[in-house]
Amino acid sequence: MRASDRSSIAVMISVMLACLTVIPLTQDGSFIAFSWILIIAIGAASMGLRRAGLASSAVLAAQLVILLVYSFGLGLTLSSATSAIGTPRFERYGALWAAGIEHMRTQASPMEPDNGVKLIFVTVIGMIMIMTDLLVSGIGRPAWAIAPPATLFLVPALGLGTDTGVLSFCYIAVGYLAILVAEGLNSTARWTRGLSRDSAEGFGAPTPVVWRAAGYLAAPAIIATVVLGFVLPTLYLPGIGFGSGPGGNGPLQLTDPTLDLRRNLNQPEDRPVIEYRTTDSGGVYLRLASLPQFNANGWSNVPIQLIRGQKLPTIPGVSTEPAKKRRTTIRVLDFASQYLPLPYASRSFDAQGDWRYDANALVVVNAGGSQELRRMSYSVESVDITPDLRDLNKAVAGTPADAAVTAAVPPDLPDSLVQLANRITAKADTAAEKAAAIQAYLRSSQFTYSTEPLPGSGYEAMQNFLLRDHKGYCEQFASAMAMMARVVGIPSRVSVGFLPGEQDEDGWKVSIRDMHAWPELYFANYGWVRFEPTPSSVTGTAPAWTVQDSGSSGDDPSANPSSESNDNQSAPGDEPSIEPSLQPDAPGQTAGAGWERTLIWAGVSLVLLLILAAPATIRLRRRSNRLNGSGAAEEQVEAAWAEIRDTVLDYGGSWPDGSPRAIGQEVAERLDQRESESMSRVATLVERSRYARSFADGSAVGELPTMTSEIRHGVAAPSDWRRKFIALVLPRSLFRRKLKEP
Repeated sequence: MRASDRSSIAVMISVMLACLTVIPLTQDGSFIAFSWILIIAIGAASMGLRRAGLASSAVLAAQLVILLVYSFGLGLTLSSATSAIGTPRFERYGALWAAGIEHMRTQASPMEPDNGVKLIFVTVIGMIMIMTDLLVSGIGRPAWAIAPPATLFLVPALGLGTDTGVLSFCYIAVGYLAILVAEGLNSTARWTRGLSRDSAEGFGAPTPVVWRAAGYLAAPAIIATVVLGFVLPTLYLPGIGFGSGPGGNGPLQLTDPTLDLRRNLNQPEDRPVIEYRTTDSGGVYLRLASLPQFNANGWSNVPIQLIRGQKLPTIPGVSTEPAKKRRTTIRVLDFASQYLPLPYASRSFDAQGDWRYDANALVVVNAGGSQELRRMSYSVESVDITPDLRDLNKAVAGTPADAAVTAAVPPDLPDSLVQLANRITAKADTAAEKAAAIQAYLRSSQFTYSTEPLPGSGYEAMQNFLLRDHKGYCEQFASAMAMMARVVGIPSRVSVGFLPGEQDEDGWKVSIRDMHAWPELYFANYGWVRFEPTPSSVTGTAPAWTVQDSGSSGDDPSANPSSESNDNQSAPGDEPSIEPSLQPDAPGQTAGAGWERTLIWAGVSLVLLLILAAPATIRLRRRSNRLNGSGAAEEQVEAAWAEIRDTVLDYGGSWPDGSPRAIGQEVAERLDQRESESMSRVATLVERSRYARSFADGSAVGELPTMTSEIRHGVAAPSDWRRKFIALVLPRSLFRRKLKEP
């Protein structure tokens, strides 16, 4: 088997194994079959073209043609069932790509089957195959070949909320090992140069030496893979970071607290789950999680950078931290969660276990992924964010650190919801007045609190709640207010936790039916401020800072389950220290660009740039190898002669026929005097190295790199900038078959 065949087969194995790491991203695994067909087609073409003696650039061009034709044909096939008759083919192909990108942007992993996603996956895998083959066979750098397949691994590693597992590491490790073994076999095959047929017998075959070397590589790789799989954290989408392994700082997979919310509210028996005592008057909301991302699927988590420690950082957005601190001792009775129930804003806590915090949301999570909180006791020191109504009215909607997520309005948000938000807040002048108007609207008598299941999901469920049946529970109320706040320019998020509960002697008891969701809105100098749109029959009177006048909070009774005082926080100055966020210019306009689409297009652009740069890279690497001064004197002379020939071809010239001396004379006539002398000297060296009985002109050989550079400069000098650019990015010499020079 030829060395090029061996390398191509190893590359195919590596990329085919790497494809398996992408399976968890989608519920449709049929892209694997299409991808393997493309990988085999590209690999087989590479083997055949290299056997025919074509240059690496010609092979690369053929691979790109195969990829484009295959991708285009697959796109037309997949879109034929859904496209209108008569739609132009290129339009159908582009529409399928756009649909796939939108599907990935709006769907959580594993995504539902989608033909656009399938096309994107197959095309990207084809690019990975070409890049890997280019590294291994094109520029002869097999050690770098781990990078493209590892990119495939990073896609699910960044896209999943679960640990990618040891098996995914193994796919990449085994594929890389195949490339290294192939390179080892190719290296042994090169040892036969200059040996007779008999003495070269057995070289290039998988001898015990090669397999022993493979074992030396495989054993540490597999051991390291297993160890790293347990130690390193999980990578998670849609952000970038480290996660759930004990060696990482986050983000890790976070459970969705809203999944348990309705179930807990509908428990047949309302049992106590938490007891707490607090040093300040009144009870406190105990927050579990914060959901900042809003799209067609509702409100959800995003990756969070978890930091080890029990002392929390500065409260996000608060210019002056309240001096008065509240100390709360909490005992969990019968409740399991990955999140630690804490009042907002916590400053420090004392809990056993590996708990870590997110600096943006001040959410505390068990880094080991434990769901067990039962019978756990801990204490927390916190401050109450209770702004004065008059001061809050002077504040503007601020710009939080994660504004790209918490201020973004989805572009596909129905116009009916946008128009409703604008209509409710039409008479409000300030951000606080707009927020109060939204809250008052939701707490009015036209809305009914109900935990009964209602039809629809996502935007449809929100439209049903706000525009039709007006029935829902705390999640619908909180989600609706947070959505409308964003539409009118106020960053928002939905928090999930517990209501303060009922007072029991000198403490408080929280039951399972006290689980609750509420919105938090961001104001300059105050940070995240809690609002309460859920009806008073469940939550009591709305917080004082959220009510603009006595009649605006709807049918609130006098009972208030949370007696948080308004004098705990120092009022900031009238002038905000944080720039206000920009309000959308038109309904539904996003306040922050979707980074997912930007990342996808940046990745595609990078791949295309790498492919376009491949010919220049190969040519520069070939020149460097020829003029590095290594090897026997005869080899250095032939290498310099080949470099001069290719330079002439690159700049549009033709290489003369004849003896080295005749060729040297003809080329020298096109050069200035100094370059002409160098060309004559090199031609003489070539003639001596080929035909003299012995060749020992060491001093002249040492000058070959300098003389070759002078000749190259002379050949390029008459060319204009266009010819020089083409010679650099698309060197003609790479597309000619290698012929033995006389």
